[in-house]
Amino acid sequence: MRNYKILLSTLIIIFIAFVLLWQIPEFRLAITGKAVESPTTLNVTIGGLLGSIQVSNYPINFTIDPGLQPRTSYNPKQREPEGIGYVTVKVNASNNVDYNVYMNASDLQLVGDSYTIPVGNITINSTCNGTRPSPPLIRLSNSFKEICNGAYEIYRANSTDIYFFIDIPAGQDNGTYFGDVWILVNSSEATGQNNTWYGSSNTTVAVKVYIEFQWNSTNTPIDFGTLNPGVESNASGSNSGWPASVISGTGTNVFIDIYLNGTNLDCIGGICTPGTHYMGVGNVTYSNATSEPTWPDSIRMLNRTLPGSSTNGDFPNWGHVGNATNTWNFWNISIPSAQIPGDYGGILNAKATEEGEAP
Repeated sequence: MRNYKILLSTLIIIFIAFVLLWQIPEFRLAITGKAVESPTTLNVTIGGLLGSIQVSNYPINFTIDPGLQPRTSYNPKQREPEGIGYVTVKVNASNNVDYNVYMNASDLQLVGDSYTIPVGNITINSTCNGTRPSPPLIRLSNSFKEICNGAYEIYRANSTDIYFFIDIPAGQDNGTYFGDVWILVNSSEATGQNNTWYGSSNTTVAVKVYIEFQWNSTNTPIDFGTLNPGVESNASGSNSGWPASVISGTGTNVFIDIYLNGTNLDCIGGICTPGTHYMGVGNVTYSNATSEPTWPDSIRMLNRTLPGSSTNGDFPNWGHVGNATNTWNFWNISIPSAQIPGDYGGILNAKATEEGEAP
């Protein structure tokens, strides 16, 4: 009986040991000859990685040959390469986060001179890849401005197209201007990371030579009233050529020289016969006096033709004239003796050229 109990105890111990060993895969593989599974876990954390910036459809060139006109607004970036009127910004394939876009720029500097176009004259907008339904115009500055941020951030695999416009100030000096632009991206999913792209001297605009010039409508046309033959007379009043003036407008961006010429005064009605009777253009004279007390300063006879080469204006003070300037002129006429009665009229032309150019 005692041996029976020992045997039973031994069997129980062997069974318990077998159950415990069965939990070991290698033991089961040895006993059964079959593979068995033993699950566990694998863990990894993927960090946010902000890709480097890629810019295409560059440079930002506003120029239309021969250049933009002063005092114009919202001139768009030109379509270079063909068909592309914007700059595209994206990040490279290593990026795995949504990202924000910022931009700043420098003033545009005239090559070889100190003239500038302020950075605030450049405006941009972007639909932020469709997340911004009605994009506002953003004026650039020397500090970074948000373009696509917050609710308008760019999805990780997408890009954004940025449209550029420039205002040319009145009287802006002609020539080609260059400026710099910076683009920055960051992401709330990639803490502490940001990337910057620098476009050096690739924002360009050419401003053309531009002259605004016209007769001052408040003291023209020039009228001498009713006169008798053999009489010499000044123009009839302050609104009729005593004095008259020509105006160089605020948009003019070069110094100018001023010239006048005219036609004979032909019969336009009355006893005289149109096409037959006239007064020669040389019967009309004009002065470069700047006010009535200084008249006459110098006097010239009106000619039908302009000089064949530059004389730097009809008078010394009619050369090197700046913009936003009134140039005064006082008018006088001599009526020939025995001139047939009637109404006479002619054309008076004023011409402005860039300083030193032939009229």
